[in-house]
Amino acid sequence: MTKLCGWQKSIKNEYRKDLKKKTTEMVKRQEVSIFVEKEDNNLCVDINCPSKFYLKDTPNNRKLLYVLLRLVKSPFSTNLLTFQQISALFGFKSRQWSNNFYREFIECGQDFLGYLQRKKKNRAALPLIEQQFLNEPLLSLKEHYQFFIKENQNFKMSEQCFRNYVSQIDTVKYKKRIEEFTSKGKIEYNKDRFIKEILQEENTSEKSRKKIIRNFPELQPTEKETKREISFFQNTGKFSKYLLTMFLVASGLNYSILSIILGTCKSTIHNWFHYLGFLKQLILRSITWWSSEISTDEKWIKVNKKWHYVLSIVDNKTGFPLYFQVVDNLKKETWNIFFNRFYKLYGKPKLIISDGSEAIAGAIRQVFPEANHQLCKFHKLKNLTKKIYQYSYDKNKRKRMLRLANGIFKNKTYFGRKRAAKRLAEIGSKPIKRYVEKSILGKWDQLTKCYTSNSAERWNKKIEKCTQGRYGLKSLEFLNQLITSLWLKESIKDKRHFKKCIIHDLDMRKIRQENIKMSSIINFFKHNLLKRTG
Repeated sequence: MTKLCGWQKSIKNEYRKDLKKKTTEMVKRQEVSIFVEKEDNNLCVDINCPSKFYLKDTPNNRKLLYVLLRLVKSPFSTNLLTFQQISALFGFKSRQWSNNFYREFIECGQDFLGYLQRKKKNRAALPLIEQQFLNEPLLSLKEHYQFFIKENQNFKMSEQCFRNYVSQIDTVKYKKRIEEFTSKGKIEYNKDRFIKEILQEENTSEKSRKKIIRNFPELQPTEKETKREISFFQNTGKFSKYLLTMFLVASGLNYSILSIILGTCKSTIHNWFHYLGFLKQLILRSITWWSSEISTDEKWIKVNKKWHYVLSIVDNKTGFPLYFQVVDNLKKETWNIFFNRFYKLYGKPKLIISDGSEAIAGAIRQVFPEANHQLCKFHKLKNLTKKIYQYSYDKNKRKRMLRLANGIFKNKTYFGRKRAAKRLAEIGSKPIKRYVEKSILGKWDQLTKCYTSNSAERWNKKIEKCTQGRYGLKSLEFLNQLITSLWLKESIKDKRHFKKCIIHDLDMRKIRQENIKMSSIINFFKHNLLKRTG
């Protein structure tokens, strides 16, 4: 309970002595009695003597006491305590503090169970939360909460209150929904991803966290990375060779050449390359500016004989990559999670440019419904040209259709572009007509501004150039670190997106001069020249 000052303690002690004296006298005269009577729809509890009871100090018991003290009546049927007095008893100055609890009790129909569980205030939110979880079972609790608050702004609730509502969802429905999605191939069980999300939750207790790590040691977030990050800020000179290694690997050099340049063995180069595993999070935390116009695309890469995809979001004005993630499928649910994580990091974009993928379009409608979604004109022109070559056999007619196809995206006037599309639909065969009506005229509002996703395509080409010279990619860890190193290289070249931080102060020329051994390079070239000359 709140500590009382000196004068409050003296008044309280005098009041206790007086109550004890009166109660003792009434007990001796045998006048103590308690009555419970029903009056209309109310229960009247009448205690004809000073009384005392104990409650355990818990949040719910305090909430109960705030209301009970207001309900106590004097013999003249007036409230014994005012709201100001109740607030003062618990150490609060404002009368509104206790009045708010009492009004909440009245709103719950004067039902203590509903008041303590807070079901009445946001009762309409429960079916909406349940429906959201059934529609997107892959999202984490934190992502569900942010999405719900964004979509239902009339409900004001904390994250803990939201979690309490989630705990009331019918688990049978949830289990059936997961099984339905799994049987249809919409989602796949992936314990690693779910457990990592649990470990990243702020509200996960330390005891639960240790238990998860003990059962799944491969997912343990090592303390070494945290210590390395602290050391990185304290002494950047020591880590200059690690940064240089990542920069040179992103530039296309392999471990063998780097071992000669830096004067060490290949295993050491490997360790240096993977040492700064926290660098992706460091870059994300340091980005402070972006244009609110983004371009998104995917790049397919084979890792350990299995296809994976690098989903990327690039600033459309500057061409700087803002976020990437490596996934194993291109389903709507995967894009949904990807866009939700971007929203959590950056907020809402004003313009999104992408290709014509239905999975991307569906995820954008759900996560960013207010954003202006435009389709890349080059992707559409490429697909349309492919259709024309595939389904037209007359050379003269094909030339005419190709001119009309170019006119859809290159004519200067709005009406000229639309007239070319309608004319192409008239003279084209059924497959061409169907494609123009559905994918071009049917999505005309998303093509009128003639945007391109060139910025995302250029980033994809850099990823391709960085990965294609390798002798096979063996692990996702290496791929993530490789793309992070490429991101580091882009960050050093274009620093306008960053606040004043360690990345902003990096001088790669100085780092190269300090770490690259020119004698090793000269000896390398001499050795190769002697081999070639015989």
